[in-house]
Amino acid sequence: MRVLLFALILLLASCAHRPVKVEKRNAVIPVYYTPLKGSMRKTERGVFIRGRCSDFVRAVESGKVVYSGRDINSYGWVVIVEQEDGFVSVYGKLSKPWVRRGERVRRRQVIGKVGRLKNACGVYYELRNSYGEPVLPVLR
Repeated sequence: MRVLLFALILLLASCAHRPVKVEKRNAVIPVYYTPLKGSMRKTERGVFIRGRCSDFVRAVESGKVVYSGRDINSYGWVVIVEQEDGFVSVYGKLSKPWVRRGERVRRRQVIGKVGRLKNACGVYYELRNSYGEPVLPVLR
């Protein structure tokens, strides 16, 4: 009887919950040059950067264009760049993109021109991590 009880205790002890290693999300806050010089207004998921209608929009980091075209939602003409550092940049409200899907872009390369939003000219910029969550970068 004691042997059976001892075996049962060993079995339960071996089946106890062991700590599971959970992958932590990247807590690094990236620092980039702004895609456009102008006044910034933080939005729910990104930043609206107001500029002149003749200004150029530049890529903040090198990467590959994964989407370039008209968006169904409220982004207007949009360019999405999968950056080499693992983040994804979304540039919305462009007048028209100058790059195509599959094209490689370099840091500070012109990817389009500023579009018009109601009475203001500017671009919507959003940065997402590898989980698709918005990240607010430091823009200089």
